[in-house]
Amino acid sequence: MALTVYLLCALASLGCALLLWRGYCTTRTRLLFWGALCFLILTLTNSLLFVDLIIWPQIDLSLWRAGVTLTGLACLVYGLIFDAQA
Repeated sequence: MALTVYLLCALASLGCALLLWRGYCTTRTRLLFWGALCFLILTLTNSLLFVDLIIWPQIDLSLWRAGVTLTGLACLVYGLIFDAQA
């Protein structure tokens, strides 16, 4: 059951990233770019969660997951602060 949930979360994040990217390519709104980048990085976070808890449960990747998540959210915050006014 957990396997399915982790994979669906990663696929949902990837789907959001693709839809935001498609919107960015259509309108060239920079905030859509930053949102797509954030969700792409969150897809990586969800993939790391899958690897951490299902594939290699004996290895703790929580610090890596937190770092990747922080990077993704920092991209989104950067876009919200600096590109929202443009």
